[in-house]
Order: sequence, then structure tokens, then C-alpha cells
Amino acid sequence: MKACRIFAGLRALTLLAVVAGCLLALSACNPQTMKLPPPEVSPSLVVTHGGMAYYVKGVRIPGTRQELRLRQSGTLTWVPLEQVSAVRFSGPVQDTYRQAVITLTGGERLQAEVYVNFLIEGTTDLGYWNMPMSKVESLNLAFD
Repeated sequence: MKACRIFAGLRALTLLAVVAGCLLALSACNPQTMKLPPPEVSPSLVVTHGGMAYYVKGVRIPGTRQELRLRQSGTLTWVPLEQVSAVRFSGPVQDTYRQAVITLTGGERLQAEVYVNFLIEGTTDLGYWNMPMSKVESLNLAFD
């Protein structure tokens, strides 16, 4: 009788050891999941008055909430950069504003004056890049 209980205890202990060994073996055989490289970020295209084009990644407006300030019929509005797809300027700078057509990511177009007395910055293949917004002729934004 005692021998049967000892044998049953050993059998349960052996079964537990086998299960634990299998679990350890499975975790050791599990290949590490390789992290995929981050997706390639499309650069934004910035074209100056002189026709120079720059491909810029991570376009931002330093020191702001990343918004364009627009003036339409005397009313000020702010549009977040992530909602802007493109900006095409026309005409000269007047009172730190410049006439532009703004294309939003949804396809809508706005005609307004854009405040241009600030820098835009980002990185090119050569490193850090910045430019006064007043020297930009067109801007096609791309975000990751």
C-alpha cells in the first residue's frame, strides 16, 4: 500500500518534471521576434523663391504648437501642420503675411494669408536644415 503511494507520488513528480522540461525547451526553441525597421519616412518638399528644392524630413516649426497662423478677411485661424498637405504662396510678403492656397489632407483648399515670420526646420541627407518661411515658394508636407 505504502509502495503504491510512493510510486504514485514519483509518477506525479516525474510527470511534472517532464512538463516543466518541455515548457523550458519550447521557450528556448522559440525564435526571437525580430523587430522590423521603422518604415521609411517620406520627406517633405520645400521649394524656395529661386527654385531650389529641398527634401526635408521631420519638418517642424520650432517653438510653436506646430500650427500655421492664417488670416482670412481679418479673422485669425490656426491650422495644425498635420492637417496641411501643401502650401502654395503667391504675391509678396505684406505685414508678415503672404497670400497662399493651403491644401488640407482631406483635399479641401483654403485661400488665406499665411503668417511667414518664422523658421521651418528639419533634416536633409546632409543634416540639420532650416529656412525662413518668407523665402519659401511652395511646401508639400509629408508626415510619418
